[in-house]
Amino acid sequence: MIPESSIDNSPNQGEFVSLLIKHQDQLLAFISHLVPDRSAREDVLQEVNMLLWEKRDEFELGTNFRAWAYTFARFVAMRLRTKIMRSGRVVFCNELIETLADEFEEEDPLLADGLPALRRCLERVPDDERLLLLKRYSKHGAIERFADTSERSAAAIRGMLFRLRAALRRCVEREMQSNPGMP
Repeated sequence: MIPESSIDNSPNQGEFVSLLIKHQDQLLAFISHLVPDRSAREDVLQEVNMLLWEKRDEFELGTNFRAWAYTFARFVAMRLRTKIMRSGRVVFCNELIETLADEFEEEDPLLADGLPALRRCLERVPDDERLLLLKRYSKHGAIERFADTSERSAAAIRGMLFRLRAALRRCVEREMQSNPGMP
């Protein structure tokens, strides 16, 4: 919790808070890429948010907030790695974390542009097909369970998923071409 006495209601403060909120999903995705332990990801995100808040006066509005925040996330992930390593568990080396972070940052703009398009495309998918997609990506073995409840074979469900993914990919590509830069 942030003490009320430390909250500055200046326009810059409000813009910083907006940037922090806007980038939470991207920041969590970045952290997830660096931290294999699911239970630790939220803790890392919380620590990064606290560091960003503490260092908010050092951020220059108008510069790349996401890159600035990712730098903090890298260091927190590496610090976590060192802590885990001391406990005797096997972890990624710092070089691998750096490589993963670099690769993610190269792909991230595509992700940031593609997610809103994917959401718009998913809204157009019929409810039963959207449910199939969501079940497929939410739980392991969902295809077989869905096949059992829908009276279709697992092979038929896989074929349906293949066609749905291809249609979504085409839709996202069209959305991104027709709405460049639109969130």
